[in-house]
Amino acid sequence: KEVQIKFHVLLTSYELITIDQAILGSIEWACLVVDEAHRLKNNQSKFFRVLNSYKIDYKLLLTGTPLQNNLEELFHLLNFLTPERF
Repeated sequence: KEVQIKFHVLLTSYELITIDQAILGSIEWACLVVDEAHRLKNNQSKFFRVLNSYKIDYKLLLTGTPLQNNLEELFHLLNFLTPERF
């Protein structure tokens, strides 16, 4: 029996994003806010790949860690936000 998932906000951890990938990946998300977004500065990381496979309309990245003057890190963050442009 298919159950409809209904909620306004889901607060979760990085670990559960990958563990619950089958369930969370099946949801069409309106918005995603990623705290500690510097974890996405590498497109080879599992976290980057898992989140990139989700259907998300809008994305917001928060980080207190500055880019280390590295254009590659900036490119990966921009690629996560707008893959059609970067």
